Amino acid sequence: METKGWKSFWTALWVTLLVLLPLVAATLFYAQYQAEQRVRASESQSGVPVLMPREENHLTLLTCVAGDSPAFVLLYLNADQNCIHLLAIPSQLAVPFSDGESSLADCYQAAGPARCLQGLGDVMDLPEDTRYLAATPETLTSLCDGYGNLRVGFSGALTASELERFGQEGVGDWSAAAAHDFLEEIGQSLAPYTVAGARAAVWDAFFRQNLDLLPASLPDALRQASDSLLTDLTAGDLLTLEDTLELLANGDAAVSSSALPGQFSRADGLYTLDQESEAAVQAFFNVAASEEQSPSSSAPYPSTSVPGGQEAESAM
Repeated sequence: METKGWKSFWTALWVTLLVLLPLVAATLFYAQYQAEQRVRASESQSGVPVLMPREENHLTLLTCVAGDSPAFVLLYLNADQNCIHLLAIPSQLAVPFSDGESSLADCYQAAGPARCLQGLGDVMDLPEDTRYLAATPETLTSLCDGYGNLRVGFSGALTASELERFGQEGVGDWSAAAAHDFLEEIGQSLAPYTVAGARAAVWDAFFRQNLDLLPASLPDALRQASDSLLTDLTAGDLLTLEDTLELLANGDAAVSSSALPGQFSRADGLYTLDQESEAAVQAFFNVAASEEQSPSSSAPYPSTSVPGGQEAESAM
């Protein structure tokens, strides 16, 4: 009888536990869920918005450095892709102009940055909402001075002999003004692709080293310098730029830079696109090439037409 009593006791206990344990687990789970919901509601009511990428959080911008030798860098900022891409474009790039063609630099001198953007769009499929911004070296220097010197590595763009020729080492500290003067100096004698690569290295260093500071400072700096800029950036564009930079900074965005490959003809001084240009522009816009796609169906995509009769030498 005693043995049967203990068996009944243990059976009742296990049955009770089998019933109660799931109820206790469900109660604890529900309590934790409610606590998380209260925390989220509290954060929402605190007035601190959670910034998330939206469709408009991207910008393609043609930046032009004015002067006797204009320079060009195409920027692509995309918060959804969490990337900042920079493509330095040789100023000798041939673009349609008037009844013929002209270098991008001559196009700028004759008609300004808006016409340059149009000409660039004729040889390279750019997004319809691509903007332009042109500034003098002095204005750019003023904008950059607040961030301090840049740690720039030129060894990826210049050979050891080229660095030695200009009295430079692979990596060094540069002010904005000194970097501009150096790029102007090497532009007098080095190949267009090489000079563009060196320029890309400077811009790359700026965005990498100052990304955390840019959301709170760069849009305001552009607003304050608006009288000395030539641009079609609107007030709404600057707000989008501010949000996009914040998202990119919070996401520790990947920064990449390169120079636009192509062919340079010493005969006419023009730089034209080739097959390597296609790959570079596709990478710039994060466009994946497909065997089924034609150039017209994989925009953004560059034109690969090269004027005939040129004895072009590789700029690579």
